[in-house]
Amino acid sequence: MLTLTSWLFIPAFLAAGIICYGYMRGRNTLWVFLPLIFLYLGAGRAGYDCRRWEERDEVIRELSGKYVEARGRVSSFEEKDGTLQIVLKENRVKEQEREYSVSRLMVSVKLIEGQEVRDGGDELRLGQVVRVKGEIQPFPEARNPGEFDSRGYYHGLGLDGKLFGEEMEIYDSGYSPLFEGLRRGREWGKEIIYRHTSVEDGGILTAAVLGDKSGLPKEIESLYQKNGIAHLLAISGMHMSFLGLSFYKVLRKGGCGYGSAGLAGTVLVVLYGILTGSSSSVVRAVIMMCVGFLAAYLGRTYDLLSSASLALLFLGIQSPLFLTQGGVQLSFGAVFAIGGLSPVLRNWLGRDRFLSGAVSTGIAVQVITMPFTLYHFYQIPFYGLFLNLLLIPLMDAVVCSGVGVIFFGSFSSVLGTAAAGTGHYILGFYEWICKEMEKLPGYSLTFGRPEPGRIVAYGLVLLAGAVCLKVWEESRAGRDGEKKDREKEENGGLIYGFKVLSLIGVYCLCILLLKPGPVKGLEAVFLDVGQGDGILIQTGKSAILVDGGSTSKKSLGKYSLEPCLKSLGVSRIDFAFISHGDQDHISGVSYLLETSQDIEIKNLMLPYHGREDEAVKKLEALATKRGARVGYVAAGDIFRAEELLISCLYPEKGDSPENANEGSSVLKMDYGNCRILFTGDIGEGSEALLLERPGEKRLLGEVNVLKVAHHGSKFSSGEAFLNAVRPRWAVISYGEDNSYGHPHREVLDRFKEKGTEVFHTAEGGAVMMWTDGERIRFSSFVDGDGLSRYNN
Repeated sequence: MLTLTSWLFIPAFLAAGIICYGYMRGRNTLWVFLPLIFLYLGAGRAGYDCRRWEERDEVIRELSGKYVEARGRVSSFEEKDGTLQIVLKENRVKEQEREYSVSRLMVSVKLIEGQEVRDGGDELRLGQVVRVKGEIQPFPEARNPGEFDSRGYYHGLGLDGKLFGEEMEIYDSGYSPLFEGLRRGREWGKEIIYRHTSVEDGGILTAAVLGDKSGLPKEIESLYQKNGIAHLLAISGMHMSFLGLSFYKVLRKGGCGYGSAGLAGTVLVVLYGILTGSSSSVVRAVIMMCVGFLAAYLGRTYDLLSSASLALLFLGIQSPLFLTQGGVQLSFGAVFAIGGLSPVLRNWLGRDRFLSGAVSTGIAVQVITMPFTLYHFYQIPFYGLFLNLLLIPLMDAVVCSGVGVIFFGSFSSVLGTAAAGTGHYILGFYEWICKEMEKLPGYSLTFGRPEPGRIVAYGLVLLAGAVCLKVWEESRAGRDGEKKDREKEENGGLIYGFKVLSLIGVYCLCILLLKPGPVKGLEAVFLDVGQGDGILIQTGKSAILVDGGSTSKKSLGKYSLEPCLKSLGVSRIDFAFISHGDQDHISGVSYLLETSQDIEIKNLMLPYHGREDEAVKKLEALATKRGARVGYVAAGDIFRAEELLISCLYPEKGDSPENANEGSSVLKMDYGNCRILFTGDIGEGSEALLLERPGEKRLLGEVNVLKVAHHGSKFSSGEAFLNAVRPRWAVISYGEDNSYGHPHREVLDRFKEKGTEVFHTAEGGAVMMWTDGERIRFSSFVDGDGLSRYNN
């Protein structure tokens, strides 16, 4: 609710600007204040929706982990990887003797090998009422910076929770003929496409024509996204224009009037929108297309911005949370760029100049959507502007090819295969040019998620530039027309080229405006990796990683560690320290070295006493292959990253640790008066050795922040060790409800006796720490209100 409310500041500023502009232009008072009225109505609707979601969440939390029986109507379903995913609406959920009303549930049912989408001899259809028994769970929320927020995403789609079904039966076999017919048509078209194309081409054409991305190759999706052309695979206004307008024009030429042709076109685009999944971009395009047909029928001028605003209004009324999703913001941002900024740029370039429309539209869309792209995906595809100018015109041919495959392939295998040829070669060209772009320097810039203040400043600068350009053009239009025409003839080509280069320069300047500056002070993120450890430290332009692994999160590197690094603008890790070779400390780092192409590790620092460990040897081989420098760390080694001093206190090269845990590297990091101790998985034996050495014992006494050893095991953080360190704050990283019982009660009691404030990753998600060397502030990622300050 807080996030949604904070976003309302942006339309509030826009409403205030519109009011001021209206007064300056002498508009009618009613129309001037209308934006403010809608703003307050929207805020009220958003507040109501947030309160309603709190009530719905409370129901799901009450049912969480319980075995229930749900009865609901099938809204959609698909089979994927041996699992049947069903969306049920209008649910009655029964738990023992109590019954709850749940709006929408996502049901996941494992299919037996060879089993079709049937139950009890009846085929599953849309609109049927089914009864499912299983365990209900809420959608997980993001617990680290950059992680995908399943809870927010699915709430935006109107889904309350997930039900892992064990038994399912059809309760009422009555179904919706219209929706079921469209679903069957989609499956029929999908089958024809795959029959006449390769698996890879079929997955792309199915996504581009039918809106089904289940067969889209992951590597292709990632390739398109990194190069800024992933929107080509989404059903949008281009598809609606191609189908709807083509059909409309055919009817008009056939003698149909504006009304009948518009009505038929409306029916077509609505049915096509339902068939392709009714995503946000599809709903937007359908509404805008229908408004266009209505305008033609009424003899009124079609206004792009007005129709887009109407679509945004309808979507916002349906679900205010829907507007916080990246796809919605990018979709409407592109439309408002085309209808608002693009005409200003095109007038400045010259409306009749070669490619002025394509250049102005491409740059307008890129600079308007850039903040949204960074906010949700953390990277800017630098060459995306040029790729879109080149590839977007070819997408019409791809869509035509896909439609042709379905049409011709339905009655002729030869014609269907022939129709696929055009799409095949264009898609091959797409893949080739994207891979070539990856070889260019800076093809994907990792800037991280920009803070709200930078986004607002960026928007104000962009708005001011557009207004100044428009005013300047209007003033030029009032000058001597003859002189202007003469200059145009003599220097037109040169001036036009200069203006195009200027716009490209503006595009580069916009990128620089969103480039993050150096970190002020020191920021540390103790990641919630489940049962494991992972700490990211940033100061200035340097980034240090201490461990990065988990045994409870199997894809930690892909879904937690890499997204966190990207969201914080980290594309290069200066030092990656590995305390020891257990998987709960290295699995994510292994992913970065083996799979990730966006994160570079410059120096991999491994434990000296782990040289013979197979897992450590594998890390060394991966790092060497990636060109990283590999070093082995022992007591006495010192490293520096700008103002941060990193010292290894244990073990010495002459020590003989009993096992890998006892051989963990103990690191002390000093930043001003803030001193942090990282202890890996050492036990009381290693702690005793540290205390026996006067130099190390003196350094331990300076520590004020302790990363607790071995996830809070009772065999670590002994009484004598804590008496020597006496940390003011401590952080424990562990998985909720882990089988080891971490953290143990004895350890927590010892910290309580010492007056140490303890932060738990399993309770509030990632623990965030900031210091300027004199003051320290802590907060948790999930609730954000666990604050502490230290001023000495």
